[in-house]
Amino acid sequence: MAVAEQANLDRVAPALHEALLARRLAGELPQDFLEYLGLIHAATLRQNARVHRLVLELGEILGAAGIPVLLLKGANRLMAAGGALGSRLLGDVDFLVAAKQEVPTLEALTHAGFRPAAAAALYARHFHHVPLARPGDPVTIELHRHLGWQRHLLTPAEAMAAAAPLAALPALRLMNPAHRFIFGCLHAQLQDMTYRAGLIRLRDLLDIAELANGEILDWQAIAAFGEERGIQAYLAGPLHLAHRLLGLPLPGPYRGMRAARRHARRCILQRRIDPGQRLARLGVKLAWLWDARRHAYERDCERSGWLRRQGAVMLGRIEAIRGVLGRANRKRAATFAAERG
Repeated sequence: MAVAEQANLDRVAPALHEALLARRLAGELPQDFLEYLGLIHAATLRQNARVHRLVLELGEILGAAGIPVLLLKGANRLMAAGGALGSRLLGDVDFLVAAKQEVPTLEALTHAGFRPAAAAALYARHFHHVPLARPGDPVTIELHRHLGWQRHLLTPAEAMAAAAPLAALPALRLMNPAHRFIFGCLHAQLQDMTYRAGLIRLRDLLDIAELANGEILDWQAIAAFGEERGIQAYLAGPLHLAHRLLGLPLPGPYRGMRAARRHARRCILQRRIDPGQRLARLGVKLAWLWDARRHAYERDCERSGWLRRQGAVMLGRIEAIRGVLGRANRKRAATFAAERG
């Protein structure tokens, strides 16, 4: 049960089921454990089939309005698999359109019955609009303004220009495989703050391994891009972790990177000392409160002068800390009232 619990915490139970069958290990494991993983895998297939139909409908809605749609993150893998994806559950559908088409996109989606699934004000300064949903749909959809807080490291225009239309529905564009790798690393390492905290997210590493093993990638070009944008550490770190934990062969340009090897060792050591990664998760929360890139993005001043940028970042940090303290105080007050009542 400890293995099943850890697989669920890491959100890799469906992938574990496929891996065990592929390696013909089913006969060496308890039957109830295999049945449990099989149920999760079957449920994932069913859910992803529903998400697949939603993505196709999204393409039809926006295609009728003449709006090309760039799919992001797991939606690319789902569409490449024709909807038959059992190893990774999609929790939402992320997509991007050209900046000038954001308003027409929201209008078309509203006309099709989509409504905000949260308070829109919470996403006013976010890199994607408020999540949208319709009754009966399996997940929410999220229209991105940019590819995360790090909007200048991989721009929407670059990603759109390199995308390829889906043969069955050309309005849907699949992200270039190299951009999928770069964006996946940036999303996990920078946006979700896992690099600084040393947090291992096995599902992200499996995504990298699946992409690296299934696509022909120009690693020299990727490494050159990483050097030019100053993001090489965020690309090399997860590759070295995937190499250590999943046996992924290291691409040539990344083999001799000592800093990446040290990063992988640090993450693995942290997890051995703290298997539940409680300290690393706390590190992520603290990094989120303090992250200069996020605060500069939210105040649209990444490329402003040093003084203005630092002042805006400090105000953002103060606002974030006050927000956390305010929520904690409200929670304590609610608990006290419930106990008194």
